[in-house]
Amino acid sequence: GDKGKATRLHALITRAHGKCLRCENTQTLQCAHIISRKYSQTRTDLDNAFCLCAACHAYFTDNPVEFGQFTIDQIGESNYDLLLEKRRSIAKMDWAVEAARLAEIVKERGLT
Repeated sequence: GDKGKATRLHALITRAHGKCLRCENTQTLQCAHIISRKYSQTRTDLDNAFCLCAACHAYFTDNPVEFGQFTIDQIGESNYDLLLEKRRSIAKMDWAVEAARLAEIVKERGLT
């Protein structure tokens, strides 16, 4: 459905960074969410993900305190606080609109 499409487009845009933000590996790139994907309001927010290789993603999954510090180092505390605030929103997510928004970004950036 539209939620799945939006999620896939979000991951495509995130991985288009082209290298792991932690180690600069260019293989097995993944979309690593800052705030868990279970929260609709931040699930496909382009500020809520890093491009990480599979090894770094797994490392941070097993070491959440270090991931927290990495996140603050990358985006700053104020931006992290904004994500936390957005996560708390109870507004209903319109996944069709979100999928269309992300599809437009993919098109503008020439991603496939």
